[in-house]
Amino acid sequence: MSFPPPEKVSCEQFVGILARLQHLLANLPVQLHCPTNESESRYYSFLSFNLDPDILEKTGDEIATLGEQLERVFGWKARTSGDCILPILERGKAICALHPVLKKYHEKYPENNVLKKWVIDIATGAEKAFETCGVAVRKLMGFTLCTDIAKVPERQAGTK
Repeated sequence: MSFPPPEKVSCEQFVGILARLQHLLANLPVQLHCPTNESESRYYSFLSFNLDPDILEKTGDEIATLGEQLERVFGWKARTSGDCILPILERGKAICALHPVLKKYHEKYPENNVLKKWVIDIATGAEKAFETCGVAVRKLMGFTLCTDIAKVPERQAGTK
């Protein structure tokens, strides 16, 4: 599924993308590894996320700091090598904890295109995880984001 470029996404559309991301992360395919111990997850830092004060001091910007921390988790070259799609390699509480982090910074910086790009890239990575596992995203979501990005179902039958 292709998302619009971050600079063309309205606030209303972005709320829909965030909702889609939340649903994708909460329903990642069972084929993905689910750590039995959350502290062993590659996404563990999202469970009690705080901006790194050293990076914040260096950058002087919360979104730049968030971006650096996301690069550490997803890999420095994830958006520039291979297919340029961020890998989502696990399911569970730790990766789901990323959504409230992103939502918090969106509420604080609703027009920030760097943050929008991160959210879109992570949503694209989550969709790729579904595709790689052979799970249809459209059936999961019940709507097509690229044609009706702002409409988000309250709750789909058979989902969490």
